[in-house]
Amino acid sequence: MPYIVQPGDTLYTIAQKFNTTVEALLAANRLSSSFLIYPGQLLEIPKECENGQLGFYYIVQPGDSLYRIAQRFNVPLSELIRVNQIPPPYTIFPGQRIFVPGVEAPKPPPGGQVYIVQPGDTLFSIAEKFNVPLDSIIRLNNIPRPDLIYPGQRLILPALPASSQEEP
Repeated sequence: MPYIVQPGDTLYTIAQKFNTTVEALLAANRLSSSFLIYPGQLLEIPKECENGQLGFYYIVQPGDSLYRIAQRFNVPLSELIRVNQIPPPYTIFPGQRIFVPGVEAPKPPPGGQVYIVQPGDTLFSIAEKFNVPLDSIIRLNNIPRPDLIYPGQRLILPALPASSQEEP
């Protein structure tokens, strides 16, 4: 689950707030123990489900089904249904938040980053804001309908093109 660091937060207070440990936060975000956090920073909060497995939240995209989500993240369909308490006929909707148990959230490529969609965002505005190719965002995130993204959706952004990076 993504969390944006607030003024006054420490790894310890964030760990307490989400009933986890500083060590789990460090591991989930690949941080060293001496790492300082800052307001506005995006941290991934490890989420434990009932049986102690880690997981993450996924925003349902147009064309998704529980079966496809289960296949994509290699989790048992029955577990996906159980954890999310989805009743028959097991219908899901674009924009719905689904917990995917037992797997870590996909990581960005080297030099890339994770962005959480905000209200009013479009893929075009995000590509422009981060100076990355729109088609790269679409491809990296397997987005079937680029005209439909949802607030809270987790997007993986590619590394800046070499020609766009500042030279020393």
